[in-house]
Amino acid sequence: MWYVIQVMSGDEQKMKLLLEDRVDSRIYRKCIVPAYESVRRRQGKCLIMLRRLFPGYMLIDTDEPEKVHDALKKIPHFTSLLGVREKTEEQRVFIPIGNNDEEFLKSILDDGIMRVSYVHLSKAGRIDRVKGPLEKYRQYIVKMEYRHRFATVEAEVFGKKRRIEFGLWGDSDPRLPWVEEIKTGMVSPTYDEVSVPDNGTEIRVGDRVEYPEIYGDNKFIVDYVDTSRRIIRSTIEMFGCVRNIELYMDDVTKIS
Repeated sequence: MWYVIQVMSGDEQKMKLLLEDRVDSRIYRKCIVPAYESVRRRQGKCLIMLRRLFPGYMLIDTDEPEKVHDALKKIPHFTSLLGVREKTEEQRVFIPIGNNDEEFLKSILDDGIMRVSYVHLSKAGRIDRVKGPLEKYRQYIVKMEYRHRFATVEAEVFGKKRRIEFGLWGDSDPRLPWVEEIKTGMVSPTYDEVSVPDNGTEIRVGDRVEYPEIYGDNKFIVDYVDTSRRIIRSTIEMFGCVRNIELYMDDVTKIS
């Protein structure tokens, strides 16, 4: 079950690293700092940056919340494990996140990160198609700024109404493989289903590449090459989360 850990805003990654270092990994399955792909314009181009989805919050998946709670209390600057009802040391109740919260998070997060949502504009300039995390929550949009590539959704999460920003990606933005596959109706295969040797390709596993048109100054190490789709895979890390990313081989630049 998932439980919410509250920490000082800005300390999420530091606390996650402390938790992983000091809490027995056998008493929890996973700890994440929820993040989202925020789209920002720089010199007329749209760039993707990771930002905290819920500043001051982490999530931990465990069946032993009491042991986790006791271990967390020994970490400096730890604030609280939310959902604890503590009458005495011997009488404690630990309340996980509700079913609605869990379903909401499952619907928008991929390995702890919410990716951008693809939006299509009609000839009249109105959004007539949405794919990705925002698709299920269009009716909850309270603000839409396509030019600045974000939509704000109001939803109740962790017992409180919150405004959550969803990053947007459109047809005029640089290519992203999963977006292109949506447009053509393709289903992206899993990495286990595809095993294509990278012999003879210009970019190989282990090469360093960059794609400033989308990811700015970030540099990536290639850990997978799919020659049939001409796609490479790498990872990006922020707030203690690691996210797989796919880029077109022809769009990246190899760094010598």
